[in-house]
Amino acid sequence: MKKKILLYAGIVIGLLVLAYSFTPQVLGGKIVNQSDISGWKGAANETIEWNKAHPDDKTAWSNSMFGGMPNVTFAPPSGGDWTRKLYNLLLTGRRPASFMFLSLLGAFLLMLALGINPLIAAGGAIAVTFCAYNPQIIQVGHNTKMQAIAFFPWVLAALVFTYRQVLSSAKWLPKALLGAVFFGVALSFQVKANHPQITYYLAIVVFVYALFQLVWMCANKERRQAGMKRFLSASAMLLVFGCVGIATNANVLLPTLDYTPHSMRGGTTTNAEGEKSRSGLDLDYATAWSYGWEELPNLVIPNYNGGSSSGAVKPGSSDTYKLFKKAGADADAICSNLPLYWGPQPFTAGPMYLGAISFLLFVLGLFYYRDKNKWWILAASIFCVLLALGSHFMWFTKICMTALPLYNKFRTVSMSLVALQVLVPVLGFLMLNSMAGSSESAKTLRRQVLVAGVASVAFCLVMALIQSIFGSFVSASDSGMQDVVAKALQSDRRHLLWADTWRSVILIAIASACLFWGNTVPKKAKETFRARPELARNRRMTASLMVCLLVLVDMFGVGKRYLNDSHFVTPRNFDSQFNKRPVDDLILADKTPSYRVMDLTVNIFNDSHPSYWHKNIGGYSPAKLQSYQEFIDNTLSSEIQTLVRSINAGGTIGEIEESLPYLPGLASMNCKYFIVSDQQMLRYPYARGNAWFAGQAAESEVKLTNYAPNCLEYSYDSPEDGRIVFSEVYYPVGWTLIVDGDESRQLPVELYEGDETVPGKLLRCADVPAGKHTLTMRFTPPAYSRGYSISLICSIILLVSLLAALGFAVLKRQSPQR
Repeated sequence: MKKKILLYAGIVIGLLVLAYSFTPQVLGGKIVNQSDISGWKGAANETIEWNKAHPDDKTAWSNSMFGGMPNVTFAPPSGGDWTRKLYNLLLTGRRPASFMFLSLLGAFLLMLALGINPLIAAGGAIAVTFCAYNPQIIQVGHNTKMQAIAFFPWVLAALVFTYRQVLSSAKWLPKALLGAVFFGVALSFQVKANHPQITYYLAIVVFVYALFQLVWMCANKERRQAGMKRFLSASAMLLVFGCVGIATNANVLLPTLDYTPHSMRGGTTTNAEGEKSRSGLDLDYATAWSYGWEELPNLVIPNYNGGSSSGAVKPGSSDTYKLFKKAGADADAICSNLPLYWGPQPFTAGPMYLGAISFLLFVLGLFYYRDKNKWWILAASIFCVLLALGSHFMWFTKICMTALPLYNKFRTVSMSLVALQVLVPVLGFLMLNSMAGSSESAKTLRRQVLVAGVASVAFCLVMALIQSIFGSFVSASDSGMQDVVAKALQSDRRHLLWADTWRSVILIAIASACLFWGNTVPKKAKETFRARPELARNRRMTASLMVCLLVLVDMFGVGKRYLNDSHFVTPRNFDSQFNKRPVDDLILADKTPSYRVMDLTVNIFNDSHPSYWHKNIGGYSPAKLQSYQEFIDNTLSSEIQTLVRSINAGGTIGEIEESLPYLPGLASMNCKYFIVSDQQMLRYPYARGNAWFAGQAAESEVKLTNYAPNCLEYSYDSPEDGRIVFSEVYYPVGWTLIVDGDESRQLPVELYEGDETVPGKLLRCADVPAGKHTLTMRFTPPAYSRGYSISLICSIILLVSLLAALGFAVLKRQSPQR
């Protein structure tokens, strides 16, 4: 027992060392220069600063982007959830090494739950974690996605462990209960990562696994009679604790559910008849990132389609490098950032490379693995591949968008391939484990290895030949280049294809040779092996461990292409991108409580850096309010074009300001400044202010007296009842308006339909009484308080259940045998 504990402890420590070995830069205090984290920091800064200064009055609304929006998508609440402390504990360490270790540990537990030898299970964990997709998403800053992926195998480990106890042990209840509770905890953590799309694909895999277990149970009368009650009991426990685990995240889920119908994920707001015309994302938008049929071989050959949209080539073998070197240009700088990808997606950080050796083992498993696990893995894998094809398999995609609950809320359908980075290694290492302890004859096993190896090598070579013959190697980015440069790039892409094809072929051949050797008994040892079969098993285990080492070499090598020393910076350098520019100081000198800014030096609706310092007309969010997206499409886009033409007409700053046209959309959004360079801005004379009376004479005045992101205070004086239009984006949930601080005098906040000077269906308005009054508009969505209470209750239930299940299992284990 002590040896076993030491073995497991040694493996876990080894996995920890491995995680930090992949990103040793973090030990020197460096961080990944992540573009998406830069965007998040800009978007969330107002919320972060406000919540830091007002911990008892945290805001659920931010005015930092798109004229204002709920901040649940980029600054979700955390109060009420006691399981978060455990979650944060698991994430202790330097990111992204902590993410990698979390994934390694979860994948290791999954392999153990499937009955795989611990040493081979460690190899399987490496194959799962260092899939090329993970370094890619870390490099660009998809941290929540990486956390969700890291907890993916944790959930499956608990699920598999629970059902294995039910089906294999007479004293199943203590361990099954522990497994079910652990399932709830793992699911709580996976949902807490706050990437619903990854959770959705996990749900598909869980459903397929449970369905196959049920079918397998029902298919045999003896199994039905002996285990159906246990199976149903375990399923009920998993369902209950799974729901409790999900509900610990109600503090985030309920506000998100409130927000989703009003966001881009909810569909268009109204059609011409005033009715909602569709639900969910537009099909073309949702399937823009669809994996092409011709891209699927890059699961095995990394650069089958050129790799990433922005990658480097080796000088010695690059025609592009030689071309620029000959021209006297800085070839090293140019060739470190070339558009190498030429597949059907708009752009990509790199391929979903699963590993050449994982593919070999998967093929071996498909051909020869005899356990029932093969079939649910195969079914789930095929389904996820079909989902990833998106627009290239549109009839299937349309069915799924219509039939699968919530599926039409997600974009980037190619993301479903994340399931394969778990499923493919699982089947492969189940087969490797089976072979290591097999009772089959050495001859039979050699034949299996030979068939799978030849099939895998043939697949790589045939796919490469097809690509060479029928592939164009032309990217959309080539159209703006000189022909000689485009041709050099196409030559480089062809070279990358064949270089990686031979790389995969060689790795497959070496791994096959190792397994072949493991099943070849030396002539001198024949009699010894017959008398002592454990020596033959040791030889096979040695071969299996050699394959695991090859997996490490394979996955590290490709992963380092997408996350290496060039992607790390010091925290100071990272934060310097948010340093105030002279133009920011000029604008911030205006101490008016609230006004908006448009930064014309960036991509207005795809960059949230300006939001760090200003209330931004633009920003970046794939889940912005749908009403604001329609405002962009119908009003702002054309107004910005008009504005740019006016600015480009030239003149001094004063002359340009005087010549600016009246643009009702920007004016009604109180856009007071346009940033035209790091040094200069333009004042917009037509900004209408924070609020005004609709259609009334000038004697009716309204003024913003105090600003907070979640609370706006106004004073007004009007001789008659009237309607105030607020320069604030309308949102139907959570905003309240009271008169003179009297909670009993509450007015409805309504959607302003618009007039000849204000574009309709965007701003808030309220009908107010005559006289001199104050108004307090506050954002207190009820979903937050409900979510807090549910999270608190369910997290307590889950933690108490975990302690009880652990105690129950320990007591049962220590109780004397009767």
